[in-house]
Amino acid sequence: MKKIFTKLLFITIVTILMNQTVYAEIDSVSCTFFMYPKASVDCQTYIVYQGNAGTNATYTWDFDGATVVSGSGPGPYIVTWSSIGYKTVTLTVIYYQDSCTSSRTIHIVDSPTVYSVTGGGSYPNGGSGVHIYLSGSQVNYTYYLYLNGNTSPVTNKAGTGSQLDFGLFTTPGVYTCKAKVDSSSSMCLVNMSDSAVVSISGYVPIPYICMVKYDTTTSQNLIVWNKYLTQLLSHYNIYRQTYQFNVFEKVAEVPYTDFSTYLDTTANPLIMAYKYELTASDTAGNESEKSPYHKTVHLEVSPGISGFNLIWNTYEGFSFNTYRIHRKLGTGPWQVIDSIPSDLISYTDPYVTTGYAYYYLEVKRPYPCYPSLKTGTFESVISNIGMAVPLGFTEATESRILLYPNPVQQTLYILFPGSDQPSGTIELFSIDGRTRIEQVLLSSRSELNLFSLPAGLYIVRIRNNDGIFVRKVFKE
Repeated sequence: MKKIFTKLLFITIVTILMNQTVYAEIDSVSCTFFMYPKASVDCQTYIVYQGNAGTNATYTWDFDGATVVSGSGPGPYIVTWSSIGYKTVTLTVIYYQDSCTSSRTIHIVDSPTVYSVTGGGSYPNGGSGVHIYLSGSQVNYTYYLYLNGNTSPVTNKAGTGSQLDFGLFTTPGVYTCKAKVDSSSSMCLVNMSDSAVVSISGYVPIPYICMVKYDTTTSQNLIVWNKYLTQLLSHYNIYRQTYQFNVFEKVAEVPYTDFSTYLDTTANPLIMAYKYELTASDTAGNESEKSPYHKTVHLEVSPGISGFNLIWNTYEGFSFNTYRIHRKLGTGPWQVIDSIPSDLISYTDPYVTTGYAYYYLEVKRPYPCYPSLKTGTFESVISNIGMAVPLGFTEATESRILLYPNPVQQTLYILFPGSDQPSGTIELFSIDGRTRIEQVLLSSRSELNLFSLPAGLYIVRIRNNDGIFVRKVFKE
């Protein structure tokens, strides 16, 4: 009987405890909270509880007429006041049987008056620079100067009630200004009007290539670089290595106002890798020094004893750790089949297929490219797409099937010597596996019109009574 009573008593105690709210033991609840002592009208003000009560306490806030932008419970809160004056924020916390109340005062003042940034200009290379000014200022406000839209200011000055001289500046670029009342948060910064441009006579900063990638739509190299805000540049110059080592020639100009990419239609990335350099020219005709070069990845694919062999050259232009290998079988989807270290330049895919196999390599940049000031990003370099002639397929030979001319500009002729009436189909595939032309084989002489197709490598597949034959052709 005693054992039964003890067991029932234990179950009762556990049940009571499970239905009670558990509170952390604290000496006394505190109501401390943080907020800046000042803010301007309509500025978003940050308020956060710093006491020792938990989330299961009851929090009652009085923001003295502020509009709550976000926040609940202990916070943090973001609030705004629409009128000037001293505002009192009060917090009451009830935690179990303990409670407290705390208040703090914030001074809401007018937003900074908007003044104009002036000064700047051009100075000779090696000179002392040029002054940048603000047309006016207010006491108890601080003014911050920024270069090229960066989030960190290059300098700041306290308002004096009159014009401000930020001093001499030598770094080329566009300077802007923001202001806020002293002892307020950075959320209260207000943009001043206009900007000052600093330039060096005869000197143009070096632009940098971000990446060179294979464009799958056009089968051409796409050069990408970041665009920075400036009023000084006229255009960018694209240079490509010639047949001589490290000798570059200019192949194009891209206006500064255009998207900062260039599609090189005169190169053939299916044949070899290419090196590119970049310069910038200002409105006075001065040209910068050449940027460090970028070298593309050229991939070759060939059937091996077992599977397919991939070999390529290393991408040069930025540091990376990994190559991702993509494969597509026939008209199926692209899939990542492996990732390998960046110090390797070959790979064997042991997969054996009876259809076409396509491959490309991907190199992911540590940081994306932003070729526009507003939108658009590029994150990865990819190689050309390599195609492996399927195992078990026979490549057409001159003795059985003739294809000419190769390279072809418009019409590709296909002859079947010694055959009076061959039957079957002829298909033309682009390097990405898409069917571009398909027609029935009706005579010993057939024609394919490639005039409307872009330049690049194509695959001709012929099916007839003798089997399946494959030939690569190049469209100029």
